[in-house]
Amino acid sequence: FIDANNNPEVRLDSGQLVSFYKDDVKVAAPLPGLGAPAGGLGNELKVGSKVEIVGSLTPGGHKGKRGEVTRFIDANNNPEVRLDSGQLVSFYKDDVKVAAPLPGLGAPAGGLGNELKVGSKVEIVGSLTPGGHKGKRGEVT
Repeated sequence: FIDANNNPEVRLDSGQLVSFYKDDVKVAAPLPGLGAPAGGLGNELKVGSKVEIVGSLTPGGHKGKRGEVTRFIDANNNPEVRLDSGQLVSFYKDDVKVAAPLPGLGAPAGGLGNELKVGSKVEIVGSLTPGGHKGKRGEVT
């Protein structure tokens, strides 16, 4: 559903239905390696790698957040990540993947030339809509 002002209703990956301001939502870049193990996409983690948290083995509810690898904390190559919020968190490597570049970085969140329509896979990129949904993904219903 998209209202007269182009504000979409989105079914988040968690199943929750939320109506968003259009500036909080952008058409999502496809997730590379969908179906591959979270940590094994062929994109090797390195210090400085921009990453997305894709798993939930590590406690704290960080799935969907992004950050940068700052160091590796053990012999298993489990990374410490500085999340975009500034928080430093040590993750199991299977919870982390190299992030796909964000298309249109610097462009207005809702204005990337990819028009929102029912069925669009989207990522929540803003925080105008209450509820702390930034970084989550879903589908326009």
